[in-house]
Amino acid sequence: MTRRQEIIEMLEMGEWSLEHLANHFKTTLKEIILDFEHIPKSIRPRRLKITPAYCKKCGFLFRDRTRINKPSKCPDCKSEWIEPAKYRIA
Repeated sequence: MTRRQEIIEMLEMGEWSLEHLANHFKTTLKEIILDFEHIPKSIRPRRLKITPAYCKKCGFLFRDRTRINKPSKCPDCKSEWIEPAKYRIA
């Protein structure tokens, strides 16, 4: 089974952030992001559900973010204390 297939299975069973997936597979975040770009095409007609990233300091929610990677800092309070987005397949 390929890493992408394993990621898809993990996302079907629960919610994961990209950092947790990278740690699980003992690889770089960059490689997980490359795999992640292909997953929506592989799971059609199902969809990838996203729990958006948010600032732990002020609570700002990154709702309209289209990038896969974690935001570097909050646009409101400039804090770098960001909880990354979590993904699952629904």
